[in-house]
Amino acid sequence: MSVKWTEEQQKVIDLRDRNILVSAAAGSGKTAVLVERIISRITDESDPADVDRLLVVTYTEAAAAEMKERIGAAIEKKLEEQPGNVNLEQQSTLIHNASIMTIHSFCLSVIRDHFHVIGIDPAFRIAEEGELRLLMQDVLEELIENFYAEGSEAFLNFVDQYGTGRNDQKIEELILQLYEYSRSYPQPEKWLKECVDNYEIDPEKMEEADVVQEAKARVRQNLTDVKGFVQQAIEVCELSAGPYMYGEMLDSDLVQIEQLEGAETFCQQEQIVSNFTWKRLSGKKDPTVDPELKEKAQGLRKQAKKLIEDLKANYFYAPVDEWIRDMQEAQTAMKMLVLLVQAFAEAFSEKKRQRNLLDFSDMEQFALRILTEEKEGKLVPSAVAQEYQERFEEVMIDEYQDSNLVQETILTSVSRESAGQNNLFMVGDVKQSIYRFRLSRPELFMGKYNSYSTQESSRQRIDLDRNFRSRGEVLDSTNYIFRKLMRKEFGEIIYDDKAALHLGASFPELPDENVFTDQTELLLYNQTGLRSSEVREEEARMIAQRMKELLSTGVVLDKETGEYRPVHYRDMVILTRSLQGWAEVFASILAEEGIPAYSVSREGYFETYEVSVLLDYLKVLDNARQDLPLTAVLTSPFAGLTAVELSVIRLAYPNQLFYEAVEGFCSLSSEEIPETVDKKQAIQVQEKLRRFFEVLDHFREILPYTAIHDLLAEIIDKTGYGLFISAMPGGAQRQANVEMLVEKARAFEGTSYKGLFNFVRYIEQLKKYDVDYGEASIIDEQDDTVRIMSIHKSKGLEFPIVFVAGTGKQFNTQDLKGSIVIHPRNGVGIDVVDLEMRTKAPTFLKKMIQEKTKLENLAEELRVLYVAMTRAKEKLILTGSLKMGEDGLEPYVNHMTDRKSPLSLYQLENANRYLDWILPALLQEEDLKREDGLCGILKTESEEVQQLPIKVRIFDAGEMDFTEDAQRQAEVIAREVLEHWDTTKVYLPGAEEKLEQQMNFLYPYKEEGKMKLKFTVSELKKRESLQEEAGEELIQEPELVPLLPHFMEEQKEGLTGASRGSAYHKFFELHDFSKEYTEELLKEEIERFYQAGRLSKEMADCIRTKDILAFLNSESGRRMTQAAGNGKLRKEQPFVLGVAASEIYPEIYQDIQKRSQEADENRKEETVLIQGIIDVWFEEEDGIVLLDYKTDRVRNASQLKEMYHAQLDYYAQALEQLLEKPVKEKIIYSFALKEEIIL
Repeated sequence: MSVKWTEEQQKVIDLRDRNILVSAAAGSGKTAVLVERIISRITDESDPADVDRLLVVTYTEAAAAEMKERIGAAIEKKLEEQPGNVNLEQQSTLIHNASIMTIHSFCLSVIRDHFHVIGIDPAFRIAEEGELRLLMQDVLEELIENFYAEGSEAFLNFVDQYGTGRNDQKIEELILQLYEYSRSYPQPEKWLKECVDNYEIDPEKMEEADVVQEAKARVRQNLTDVKGFVQQAIEVCELSAGPYMYGEMLDSDLVQIEQLEGAETFCQQEQIVSNFTWKRLSGKKDPTVDPELKEKAQGLRKQAKKLIEDLKANYFYAPVDEWIRDMQEAQTAMKMLVLLVQAFAEAFSEKKRQRNLLDFSDMEQFALRILTEEKEGKLVPSAVAQEYQERFEEVMIDEYQDSNLVQETILTSVSRESAGQNNLFMVGDVKQSIYRFRLSRPELFMGKYNSYSTQESSRQRIDLDRNFRSRGEVLDSTNYIFRKLMRKEFGEIIYDDKAALHLGASFPELPDENVFTDQTELLLYNQTGLRSSEVREEEARMIAQRMKELLSTGVVLDKETGEYRPVHYRDMVILTRSLQGWAEVFASILAEEGIPAYSVSREGYFETYEVSVLLDYLKVLDNARQDLPLTAVLTSPFAGLTAVELSVIRLAYPNQLFYEAVEGFCSLSSEEIPETVDKKQAIQVQEKLRRFFEVLDHFREILPYTAIHDLLAEIIDKTGYGLFISAMPGGAQRQANVEMLVEKARAFEGTSYKGLFNFVRYIEQLKKYDVDYGEASIIDEQDDTVRIMSIHKSKGLEFPIVFVAGTGKQFNTQDLKGSIVIHPRNGVGIDVVDLEMRTKAPTFLKKMIQEKTKLENLAEELRVLYVAMTRAKEKLILTGSLKMGEDGLEPYVNHMTDRKSPLSLYQLENANRYLDWILPALLQEEDLKREDGLCGILKTESEEVQQLPIKVRIFDAGEMDFTEDAQRQAEVIAREVLEHWDTTKVYLPGAEEKLEQQMNFLYPYKEEGKMKLKFTVSELKKRESLQEEAGEELIQEPELVPLLPHFMEEQKEGLTGASRGSAYHKFFELHDFSKEYTEELLKEEIERFYQAGRLSKEMADCIRTKDILAFLNSESGRRMTQAAGNGKLRKEQPFVLGVAASEIYPEIYQDIQKRSQEADENRKEETVLIQGIIDVWFEEEDGIVLLDYKTDRVRNASQLKEMYHAQLDYYAQALEQLLEKPVKEKIIYSFALKEEIIL
């Protein structure tokens, strides 16, 4: 059944010869449309494009692989409909080399193909993260040491101003932070220079400075809310029972606010704000005035005053001359920081070059250097970029909203924009831009979103707003919330009808008898009186309770049957902003409640007991004089000492270092044992220590010549540590974690660092920079279990029932509190430090950047919430904790709007958690007047609350304790039953015999289980101790000497046997045997196959036409030509053949069969499957002829017969079963001997 595309989707698929920006809402089928556009391009009858002439950039490797797979499947499907279509056959071959990849993979391919342009060694490798961190640390330490040695006053002052005094870690962090940020710019050095220049403000031209212009605009923006609050207060005063006596003061406030609005310069704004006076509100008492209205007017004015105070604190905290002077003083420190960053970048780059390493930022920067060149201060496409422009007919970018400036420059350079042609296709959704921490720049998307036309144009925007994922209930609640929250100044885009989600999916009606509804829910836990540590646990219990209800009454649509079925655990997912501190608590509480839960990308790998103890053992092996690791290892299974036994050692040597105490205690004779300790116990401790050190010394001996991963494997095996952790609770998980550490050690061995000391450092650096691998996964994601994952991890996925948890958690604002704050447009904000006065204060620029960063972080949090809410297909449940008393409600008082109006910018910008947006969006100002408070409002059955698209439920301690009480009661009953059990009575006759029978059961088919029941022909050949074809040495030939750079000449290698063998097989698979050929025609055919992408360059180069011609002119070649003319020639025939197991295992199968038949007399003999591919067979009048090409270098024909007779026997058997005709001849053609060998 063909897909029915919407009008907008069809446009995306069909439009050509223009730049296209697709703004695709969540669930709008953008990936399907993108794939269809590619299919449409390559199958266009009038102007087809080869699939390898399209550059498709995706955000993840998984997305690239999936897209390539989908395109390949679509081509195969069309080939079934149009067999023999040459274009489709060609695309089917080209898809494997298509440029469908991540931006980093594309950059890597550019570097590998054009390494000579920037003069790097093509044998480079991508550095592992732990290795990079080690290298960074080494470079930083050396760099700072050199600066100390030079002793410049500027550097020493900088260290005094911004260091911590104890060590240089703070300085190192500042250098790394700015270095990594600068690498997201096309010209890092230029951006760093601009960061310094931002501190150079001419007092005469102060008003023209960017930072001042932005401050002025921000003040005006805030004044909108100030004026709004005062005007609302005036409206309250004008009501019949309003506080009319406040009118004069509020009018005075409004006049001053309007003066401030009209100020044209920053200095005028400063003067008005500093002289702003608030008249005291009238104390007149009038019984006709409503106290609530009076209180409301006071509250609104209070908010207006707070906003003006905030403006003073942020923008007018000091006279202009003073903060300009601060900026100039801070510029000296900024210059020093930039100098350190540049020196680090240079030294780090040199270290990487020496080790031939690249990191991810190098990939982008090197590709940029290859693809662009600087002209008149601007980057323009290079000659290499122009080659790519000719190659790629269209450049397609998925998830465009997550691009950064470097990626944008790279992809624009390989598009044809510089040549005046439009061939860029970009798809994304700015509402789902949630990778600001990876330095993505959503404003790139928005720039095009605002400038591209929605009409026919060379630069056209198409909006996909139909959602084909979710039910109407999910969309209604999402639209309701975001219409009130998202706007251009906050979230990058106004949430109007074009941005809203429109229903595109159809779901059958829910069963009438079902009490379950798909209405979105908000579950709130009343945390009043709870400690912060308990809040998450209680929220998890609340979620568990709702899950149990859904399991008993809920239904979801089954993908396979298209009908409703009961909810399973795997249908539900819990999304949290961060897994840290949440995943473990949630998984643990859900487990207590009997709900299986699986945390995706769990954290805390290095903190797990089994891994931390093993790492401590390595530390002791490297250097035993480390008290904490030694103590941890001695109390672990490696030594097995108890705390009491440790105290025996310390009593014997109370004043020595711990290692010396252990060593001394171990060497004491029985007479030397002090009287302060028990002698018998001391001897036991000595015995344990001696065994421990004996094993440790063994590992020390083998350490110099043993790889770290082998050492780890031997420690785990020889000490019994592996068996011990397997026997612990959660043994399978622990075993998997330890095996993962062995794999990480194997990865370390591939780095430029060697030895145990560096491996320990390597792990320490990973821990220092929070590179957490997450515990090894032992649960399949298809298992029936609830998944817990971060919202970022869920992007692009969908789930039937989604719990968005932790909406009451405060936002993370740590990046605003550092010594430096960085902004993409405004550069770096630092403090001005006065060493004499010992004072530190933020510069004007830093205050501006902090304010902007805070707002951009909040806008990102809003987009994260949007991503979370749009993952749900059938039911969305938001959960959070909130204090329901007055303290909890205070943030919402005086900020309520009516049901239709959006929230004020002030309220959006002052949110500390998601609930600060969600609750005001649901409530209106009249709600908070009710006597029953928030709980009562949200629990009410009134029509206005019922009409909300989100149903609110309040849980409190009394409600939740019920579950715990029931559980405790069940435990008491179970204990009483066990304590009063009558052991003399037989409760189940015959159970003892049955139990004994089960315990002594031996599996009768154990030996059969060891048999392999599927082989390839090559594997069978190996079993018979025959050498595998691809590994053979091939025909001796003159050595080919390719043109290589000098530095590679020592590394060159000849062509392998496998490459020539594969090339010959591939050529004969493609070759048309029905024609006559000369050597020239063969060369032309090889070149044609290469140009069509059917033969690789390596294959084409190593095919010798003389060998091919000799075969074609042989007796077998002529017979094949004749068969091809009659349509009786078949090539590369796959087969699967079933043979009796006794034929494959004659030496053991008789005993196995005998034992099996004793257990089951009806047991039949096992069948073994053999699969392979027959090179060539053709049919003649009197039977089938089977032929196999061999390129092995042998001395005579008998060698080939001995090696391959079994293989061809299986081929013949397969053909006879398949065709029900006899195989009359089996032929091997040897290219080495240039002769046919009849078997």
